Amino acid sequence: MTHAEMNRSMAEAIVRRSLNGIQTDPKRTIRNLVDLGRETASGPLQQKFLGIAQQMLRQKDSPYYALVQDTVRRVDAERLMAFGMNLGWNSLTQGARTIRAEEARRGHNIPWALTLRMARWPGSLTGGDYLRLVLEGMELGIYSYFLLPRDQPSVTRALELASASRDCAFCLLLPREADARLALGSRLVSNNLLVGLDTAAPAWQEQANWLRAKRMPYLLYRHYAAGDVEEILTGVWARQIMPWAGVAALLVAAPDAGDQAGAAVYDYAVESRLRQRYPTLMLDFYRDCLYADRCISGDGCFVGLLSDGTVTEYRGGCETPTDASFRRTPLGALLSRFVKTQQAG
Repeated sequence: MTHAEMNRSMAEAIVRRSLNGIQTDPKRTIRNLVDLGRETASGPLQQKFLGIAQQMLRQKDSPYYALVQDTVRRVDAERLMAFGMNLGWNSLTQGARTIRAEEARRGHNIPWALTLRMARWPGSLTGGDYLRLVLEGMELGIYSYFLLPRDQPSVTRALELASASRDCAFCLLLPREADARLALGSRLVSNNLLVGLDTAAPAWQEQANWLRAKRMPYLLYRHYAAGDVEEILTGVWARQIMPWAGVAALLVAAPDAGDQAGAAVYDYAVESRLRQRYPTLMLDFYRDCLYADRCISGDGCFVGLLSDGTVTEYRGGCETPTDASFRRTPLGALLSRFVKTQQAG
């Protein structure tokens, strides 16, 4: 057993023990786990995140106690362990360490996560292409992937990719037209998967209830344009979804939302977390991805792929296609276009 494997085994043992403790004494167990993490964390992202968590948990009636306790009680323990360890250890600890080392060696950005827009049509990437992408990503330290399939065949491909890549953490945002009960009910759903439900989908509440009954972790998300900002900032959307809230509430800017709308929504998400307004994590997809990347290596970088292999970047408040393609160039070489402007502090 290597030193890294030993450290992961120790971390997994501590987390398993803590999951049991949360059932009987949630507040004390959660505080002790965060304190231990802060003492042993080596990376800047973990130190920053756990420091904020320590401050938040000083509030005795913090809704995040209820969030953690509800998640531990509701979600299958093996699913919680697999996704949590892949995200927290493989991606944000070991993977982040690899990313910092590779960025220093290569001189360009490497994102902590990749966003893959998936579709099944004659010109789209194949299952083999996606698997090759993940394998190349893991070599660079990328163990987190957001999967955005467009249709049921690409949902199936996304599930196959997660099942074939057991060391990675996948967040699958189901398309509005896909009912989770039909999309997932008859298929093997690997433990390293977090499901996202679109709250504009028909019967999303029934789908959330179904996921709860299956003891699967999920989040709720919505796309927003400039005209939706007031509904978000006034808390209307949050109040509508809270009875079914999962581990997070994710706000995804539409291509035409605009930089000003995106900035306002991100400020709202940050304030909601710091003031602990809701018993779930309010997140802005693009800007929180960039924030996590800055914490890891000092310079925010967002990278996505369209279904035909075209590389995208975040620019001017939206995800924008570039002239690069994964079809023509390996991932490591593709990322050389994302030049670093700042170094990790």
